[in-house]
Amino acid sequence: MPFALLLALFIPILLHLVTRHKYSSYNLPPGSLGFPLIGQSISLLRALRSNTDYQWYQDRIKKYGPVSKMSVFGSPTVLMAGPASNHFVFSNQDLIFTQTKAINVLIGRSIMTLSGDELKQVRSALQGYLSPEMVTKYVWKMDEEVRRHIDLNWVGHKTIKVAPLAKRLTFNIISSVMFGQGAAPFREALAIDFEKVVRAALSIPVNIPFTKFNKGLSASRRIRKLLRQIAHEREAAFQQGYCSSADDFFTYMLALRSEGKHSLTVEDIVDNAILLLIAGYEMSSVLITFLIRQLANEPDILGKITDEQEEIARNKGPNKPLTWNDVSRMKYTWKVAMETLRTVPALLGSFRTATKDIEYRGYHIPKGWQVFSSHLLMKDSAEINTEIAYHFLI
Repeated sequence: MPFALLLALFIPILLHLVTRHKYSSYNLPPGSLGFPLIGQSISLLRALRSNTDYQWYQDRIKKYGPVSKMSVFGSPTVLMAGPASNHFVFSNQDLIFTQTKAINVLIGRSIMTLSGDELKQVRSALQGYLSPEMVTKYVWKMDEEVRRHIDLNWVGHKTIKVAPLAKRLTFNIISSVMFGQGAAPFREALAIDFEKVVRAALSIPVNIPFTKFNKGLSASRRIRKLLRQIAHEREAAFQQGYCSSADDFFTYMLALRSEGKHSLTVEDIVDNAILLLIAGYEMSSVLITFLIRQLANEPDILGKITDEQEEIARNKGPNKPLTWNDVSRMKYTWKVAMETLRTVPALLGSFRTATKDIEYRGYHIPKGWQVFSSHLLMKDSAEINTEIAYHFLI
């Protein structure tokens, strides 16, 4: 055990020395890669947990300028800030969209890692599943989950902790829509394991016992085992004609495969299901949390949303579920939600990987390095007065 621990510490240091020698002739951006594997990951995660990540970015920009090198989540990374940098990142074909090492390991063969024909097949299938035509079929399920959640967690409670409840509501809605009633008996255990995977997604990808990444890997394996079981049950039911392609994500994907529209295995379908779950979970729960906070601070906006919702309710019978037509009439509510998402982005930012050595502002970005850009680093967005933006809606 001591030898294994010593080896685990020695290998990163050796790789760090090799990396320094390899890029000694490069004009790398200013900054430090920090301690091997760890780099600036701990300080960034600390800033994210304390909601001071914007200040963390600004401190780096003041110290090193708009382009700097660092190491986060196990990968050497170039941080880019400002409109010009973002334009370079998004328009450069030698920078491909990627994710952190931790996310790639935790999720597996998803649309984030596939390429060629497989990528085209998965993208086409997911676009079909997420199309408005499909979403209209699931509105009643979403409405059912929201009603149950409010009755259980909101009605009669004097104090509400919005953030954890928003996460749980979002998880319940997505799992109901994607996995149907097959996951209902296991939803509690699935939710606990899923939260471990989400926490591990933004962690240092070192598989040592008791670390977040290690716990996330174990949780990911349990989730996969359960979802494979549900997928096989749905496959058998579909083949026997007991369910249709509109019932849930698994039957939809299996129906497309039977039509020859893709050749993904059940394992691949499970991986993409986990990706959709994570993507929808983070975006929606953050939006709900900050939207409610904003409504608490803006009584005029709250009043207008209440009026819109009550008008829709008056045109329906009592206790009738929402329809897509009802949702499409929530014009003002939608505007406020989009304004919330603009002023408080739910995503940290995006990572891209250099497919070959590239140059920007005289600095070299080596092949294989990550480039990170964030909505928070756009000068124009940073200067927006949030209060003025919201009062525009009044």
